[in-house]
Amino acid sequence: MANLTINNELNGIEVSFENKPEAATLEALKGAGFRWHRVKKVWYAKNTAERMAIAQQITGEEITEAPKAKKATNADTINLDNLGENTPSLYGADLAKAIREDLKKRGVTGVTVRARKVTYETGITVTIKASAEDIASIEEYKNRYTYSEFSCDASMSHGVFDGSKWIYSCNWDDMTEEERRTAYDNNAKYYLQKAPDFNKHYQERKNYPSMTTAFYNKVVAVFKIANQWNWDHSDSMTDYFDIGYFLDIDIKMPEDFKPREEMTEEERKAYAAEIKAEEERRAAELEQWKREEEQRKEEAIKAEERRQEDEKIILDNVAIIDLDESEQIYIDNLVGGYGKECSLAELDEAITERHGARQDAVITRKVIFANRETFNIFGNYLLSDFEFIAGKGGTASEDVRLEDVKNLYSLNTDQRESVKWYMCDCIAVYVGEELQIVINPEGYSYARYTYRLTEDSKTTSAKQETEKQRTESELLTPFYFPEPVEDQTANIEIGQNVTIYQCDGWLLNNIYAGSGTVQAVRSGSYAQYNGVYIDLLNGNKVNPVFIRNGRNCLIYDGIKRRLPDDLTREQVSENMFKLLNADEIFPLILDYYGKQGERPLVDTIQR
Repeated sequence: MANLTINNELNGIEVSFENKPEAATLEALKGAGFRWHRVKKVWYAKNTAERMAIAQQITGEEITEAPKAKKATNADTINLDNLGENTPSLYGADLAKAIREDLKKRGVTGVTVRARKVTYETGITVTIKASAEDIASIEEYKNRYTYSEFSCDASMSHGVFDGSKWIYSCNWDDMTEEERRTAYDNNAKYYLQKAPDFNKHYQERKNYPSMTTAFYNKVVAVFKIANQWNWDHSDSMTDYFDIGYFLDIDIKMPEDFKPREEMTEEERKAYAAEIKAEEERRAAELEQWKREEEQRKEEAIKAEERRQEDEKIILDNVAIIDLDESEQIYIDNLVGGYGKECSLAELDEAITERHGARQDAVITRKVIFANRETFNIFGNYLLSDFEFIAGKGGTASEDVRLEDVKNLYSLNTDQRESVKWYMCDCIAVYVGEELQIVINPEGYSYARYTYRLTEDSKTTSAKQETEKQRTESELLTPFYFPEPVEDQTANIEIGQNVTIYQCDGWLLNNIYAGSGTVQAVRSGSYAQYNGVYIDLLNGNKVNPVFIRNGRNCLIYDGIKRRLPDDLTREQVSENMFKLLNADEIFPLILDYYGKQGERPLVDTIQR
């Protein structure tokens, strides 16, 4: 049997059932905008002609009027229909007035709203008056915040407060069990007498054990209503902050309040129902996960079977040709994605997004598919392992300046950019005689990096092109790789006057200049770095200067004057200068003294 109740006070319709209705009835109610009220155990909605007709059809037109609710701090039913339809164009007192009126219209009582100024933004404070019935009893608080959770917070997390002091793991370990239980009791009493702090970022029920469920629902509803004029365009990743207004929810506790020890029988039943509903929800989620997991396993088995079938088609319709050195091909102006694209469609999408630098490749193997259908199948398995891909690929250069480099990673940015690189030992994939893609597996057995040709791509003999690049590199100035600082400073003599230039380590455009008479040259370390200390006497003070490997430093014989301004800054307009950074200044210092016929005693600038 179903009953239809008209709630005149809230302008609402309430539908109740003695037994659980059929699924079709529930779907009809939901479709008409009815919502389930867990406390009153009714389906409710705002009263409209359409909803009234549907409710009368379901209930057989048994209409009764709801008794007027007692005036209380808590609103059992708050209308949250059509939230977010308000235009965010109000500020200050006008905004506070609009929020106040909307809260009243939606049936919220016991709240006050005021506007405040927060720097250059509007601030809104909504104060909710709590009654003694809105605050949980000690029994309910401990049910929601158990002793085990309290123990974990004290011994493993951020610590706990017992009403007079904070307790951390170092204190918790020294406490007796009786002291721990007492601290737990005091924690409950303290937070039940303290106004709860509502945080919009942590709205879950478990974070508010001191509130009854009805009051918690009210606080969350008030926040949603008061926040509907707001916007948030902030981006924490770019340190950008832009909101409509600051919103605080304050809770005013009843005067001379003392928490109740025990829950009422009605509260125990409601709590038990809440726990049961949560267990049922979790059980339903687990069952749903099991079904989805089973479905995923079935799909994975089918996908593997399909992959094996496709792999057989690929291997049955492909020819592998390894090229002799004289047959190897050089292809330039290739474009690729980010790497590890799983299919040709994903590759083309990545190429469009990335607009990356173009690459050159030396082809040492051809993979020729008999038809386009087989190639398209292969194009869906770029991350699958194939024997004809394994062990190929890499990066190389013909630059003769690299022949004495023990570690290519020792090149600095400028050196690396001056070197002509190409992908070596690559695979060209054809359909018949038409080149489709180039693969650089980088030693793996799947298409780790895949490239397409462009309109500017040209194919030449790899042998001729690499010989040409080698010849061109022979005309370039060799790289300078500094000797270790310990070896370079060995020739500095005690009593010698020197000037030291190096970046100060804080500002990249500030070149520190230390000058004086050398008192000592000694090995040492600073933080994680090894290097050399040079003790300089300047006046009556000895200043130790630390020099380490890998840091730009120049040491010249003699006491030098201040560097000219045009070595540390560049004039970009009549009244504007650009400060140069250390990497730009050091080559200018070398050139400046080089024109005067001076060479540095110590030179750690890689170039």
